[in-house]
Amino acid sequence: MDKFNDKNKKRRLLMLPFFAVMAVLTVVAFIIPLRPTQSYSEKRNLAQFPDFSTQALISGDYFDDISTWFSDTFPGREGWISLAGTVESLHGINDVTIYGDLPQADAVPVVTTPRPAATPAPLPEDSAAEEPIVMPEIKETLPPEESVEQWGGIEVDGDAEVIFGNVLQIGNSAFAYYGFSQQGADRYIDMMNLCAEKLSQKGVEVYSVLAPTSVGVMVASEYMEMLGCTDQGQSISYMLSGMSDKVNKVNAFNNLIAHNDEYIYYRTDHHWSALGAYYAYEEFCKTAGVSPAPLTDFELWDQGLFKGSYYYNCKQNSKLEPDTVYAYDPGGNIEMKITAAEGNTFPWPLLTDMSASNDGSKYMVFLAGDHPMTQITNHDIPEGKSCVVIKDSFGNPFIPFLTKNYHKIYVLDYRSYTGMKLSAFTEAYEIDDVIFVGSLAMAQSTGTISLLENITR
Repeated sequence: MDKFNDKNKKRRLLMLPFFAVMAVLTVVAFIIPLRPTQSYSEKRNLAQFPDFSTQALISGDYFDDISTWFSDTFPGREGWISLAGTVESLHGINDVTIYGDLPQADAVPVVTTPRPAATPAPLPEDSAAEEPIVMPEIKETLPPEESVEQWGGIEVDGDAEVIFGNVLQIGNSAFAYYGFSQQGADRYIDMMNLCAEKLSQKGVEVYSVLAPTSVGVMVASEYMEMLGCTDQGQSISYMLSGMSDKVNKVNAFNNLIAHNDEYIYYRTDHHWSALGAYYAYEEFCKTAGVSPAPLTDFELWDQGLFKGSYYYNCKQNSKLEPDTVYAYDPGGNIEMKITAAEGNTFPWPLLTDMSASNDGSKYMVFLAGDHPMTQITNHDIPEGKSCVVIKDSFGNPFIPFLTKNYHKIYVLDYRSYTGMKLSAFTEAYEIDDVIFVGSLAMAQSTGTISLLENITR
């Protein structure tokens, strides 16, 4: 009996450290000031404590939202995510690892004629008394340059293994899988054609800049089939070819391929670097018929070590080589104002020095991250044109270059913007150009297109 009691005492003693740690974590979990409000690794705002309402209480949503807030904002969540990745990396490393059961991509069809624009919705009855819109002359546009079919780049050695998710890990770099979606591409084309049809009646030019993702540019073309990825040059050519002549088509693919031996995409994140965005800016200027500002007109900002979302979410992050974020400061008398989700507007620098910040937050150097609406004014070119950029986060490093060509730039993030429709916006702010800048992969997403259609309809 004494031996039995002794064993129980030993077990209890061994369990004490565990329960002590759990007790400390429980106390920490309820300290509100320690809870984060933003995830730097995932580049998003974390869940907020829900507002109380009787309806939410009755439906059960109130307590569900509290549960989401509690888990999403646990103190030290960034460290826990990083620790989990480090522990998982001890399980072993393959030369090439594909995370996930990859979806079946559609074949990219060949298009010889643009898709017809959908019929614009009729104007509201109260607009009948307005002056008739004078149709501008239809300008002649050159067809976009056909995308190259073969290119060199990173070589893929070793076997590919399906694990989870859709992240491809090749050597010291991570890449998002890309597959073409016929339905998504056609919806995007229709959205662009209808938008350009409506805005051309107001004398507004519409531009489409589709940003390829890193796997389609940095990895050699001969490995696309092996990785199960669609040729992004073919996808871009298909989508641009289906757009009408009222859309100014910007094909940045070839210029990015020509520079794929440079640091134009991050190794640990899905975004292009500011240098990659610059090469897309060059192609935009070529399409718009203006001269791009040379890189020598910008001051290079070194923001230091950067570990993107793949670094924290990828099992084998120990093999990934951390990045460095560089920004290009246009200088001059530039003013920026941000309109936050809550509706308040406040001034902020075009580029924010993030060199001393968390190594997962460096991408926020551009425009201070993502916001529903941002207004940028270059007072050095008061007679310049005005544009509105409809963008996702790929647009953030692209936009500072536009300050060399526009007096006013209005930036709308379609994922959070809920203001007036684009047609009314162009009239209210006297817009000359509308520029769509976003990820090619997201442009074929049902959710993305629905949000874009809601703004442009």
